[in-house]
Amino acid sequence: MKPKVSVIIVNYNHKYFPKLAIEALEKSKTNFPFEIIVVDNASTDLESLDFLNMAKKEKRITLIKSPNNIGFGKGNNLGARIAKGDYIFIHNPDVTVKENSLKKMVDYLEKHKEIGLLGPQLRYSSGKIQESCRRLMSFWDLVLNRSFLGKLPFFKKRVNKYLMADFDHNKIQEVDLITGAAMMIPKKVWDRVGGFDKRYFLFMEDFDLCREISLLDKKVVYYPKVVVEHYQKRLSQGKFRTLLFKAVFWNHVISALKYYLKWSKKGLKKS
Repeated sequence: MKPKVSVIIVNYNHKYFPKLAIEALEKSKTNFPFEIIVVDNASTDLESLDFLNMAKKEKRITLIKSPNNIGFGKGNNLGARIAKGDYIFIHNPDVTVKENSLKKMVDYLEKHKEIGLLGPQLRYSSGKIQESCRRLMSFWDLVLNRSFLGKLPFFKKRVNKYLMADFDHNKIQEVDLITGAAMMIPKKVWDRVGGFDKRYFLFMEDFDLCREISLLDKKVVYYPKVVVEHYQKRLSQGKFRTLLFKAVFWNHVISALKYYLKWSKKGLKKS
């Protein structure tokens, strides 16, 4: 039977997280079939690899092994190429869904065809709500948020606006941007925008996708009726000078520059 949803997980040395993610998905209570596609970006950790190979052998997942690390966006695009579902669910390996998550998101999208991307509420393992929505921002906003500068009283108000600290995270609302840890997109919309932009290796591809979908006159909607747990650690934790020596920090900077160059050329201004 054709799956209704294609869940795509990109793994890169995520150790035990893929196991937690897949086991949570398998507990989903739906009235439709769904498939789980895992793209492994040339991981070297035995913990995730052993589990994924076993899950593939048991036909619990479809496993695609990339010969090298092609990044988050390209990894998801690779999985989407073989996706058979009516909906694509981008699912970080460090996310776990609840039993009703898939069904509630599909039911809502089926009733609201004007939506091109639906993002659930994300919560840290502590139970705290994650700031998963953003307003359109400048490059300076991103710098402030990712450094100690954003904690200074003079800039804090600006950062809070960008992070939507004034936003009711318990209300369904249309938003500018949603982070890519968990998002559901109708396959027809995904195909129209061509998936994630290939120019990004890591970071900003999720915001870029939101803007591309908005250009189709489709809505990007935050949907807190579905809550998923996200074990993410903030990049901005620690001293700024320590971050300067981390590859992940520079991946973010490079992607941000590509993002702003692209959208400035399109002539779309910050709202």
